Amino acid sequence: MSDRVTTITTDIVEAVRDVLRKHDVTFQEYRAGFMHLVKTQQAGEIPLLIDVFFNSTIVDIENSTRKGSKAAIQGPYFVEGAPHVSGELAIRDEDKDQPRMVMRGQVTDIAGKPVPGAVIDVWHSTPEGRYSGIERHGEVDKKYYRGKITTDANGRYECHSILPAPYQIPNKGPTGQLLEEYMGGHSWRPAHIHYWVQADGQRDLISQAYFEGGDYIEDDCCNGGGSDFMVPEVYEDGVRVMEVDFRLEPAQAVMQAAE
Repeated sequence: MSDRVTTITTDIVEAVRDVLRKHDVTFQEYRAGFMHLVKTQQAGEIPLLIDVFFNSTIVDIENSTRKGSKAAIQGPYFVEGAPHVSGELAIRDEDKDQPRMVMRGQVTDIAGKPVPGAVIDVWHSTPEGRYSGIERHGEVDKKYYRGKITTDANGRYECHSILPAPYQIPNKGPTGQLLEEYMGGHSWRPAHIHYWVQADGQRDLISQAYFEGGDYIEDDCCNGGGSDFMVPEVYEDGVRVMEVDFRLEPAQAVMQAAE
């Protein structure tokens, strides 16, 4: 038995009970909510539902102990085994004429010292808002729009690709119905780039970058972090520049934060 599990579960149950009492929820409303959760489970969307509403909160808690760059939500579309790349992510032939971007920046430690040999997993959507290697997104080979970049002797990295697009999370099932029909919201995420930065002796960092001027940055259905992760709109020779630096803290900071 875990005292922590017992405490947290009890507090969650009591918090829900308090909300039910606060709003005088009727039996009919309770049953409607109950059945919606049943439909969500039957549709295989429980992970989606939980991530939409709570993942960002867990990241906020983690960020409260971080001394370096802040983390962002990972999302469900990370795929293991992305290829190591040098200079450019693999681009589909049909996307060769799409607007271009360059992802670049520097990885340093908490004191500002460059971190050579850091490995940065990057991944982003297609121009249609799909992710490669994800079965429900269709036949997009996982080699596209994913890659591992290694920082140079000065901790710097640079990689070219095309611009991603805003996209909707799965919205044809119970989670989309809750967001759009019942809550009057939407199911859109802003265009963004995912990063997972790893280096020996340093705490892993999972982050995102949004494009200044893009839609849904402050109205992300997943509460992804908004302007905290927005990169200013800069172009060089018609190429969008996504300059993102990462400051990593020592790996032991993870253990200290947990104590």
